[in-house]
Amino acid sequence: MPDEITYDVFKDDPAGGPLWIEAVQGLEQAMSRMEGLATAEDCDYYLFCAQEGKIVRRSKRKSPHPDEEPSDKSWKMAG
Repeated sequence: MPDEITYDVFKDDPAGGPLWIEAVQGLEQAMSRMEGLATAEDCDYYLFCAQEGKIVRRSKRKSPHPDEEPSDKSWKMAG
């Protein structure tokens, strides 16, 4: 049975908040899309599953400063 769940792809905007990119059906397809986007741009991407109400995968950029802390804004739900 194919994965019927739709995942929302987000990235961090310049201020560190969430920016919706697109919705992709199926976890494998969504992970592949997110990884492709992450290789083209230096920012953090993540997959959100509305059905589960949580972030299910993250693609973290490689920080040029190892001691740099990631922004916490993008991991919080608005509302």
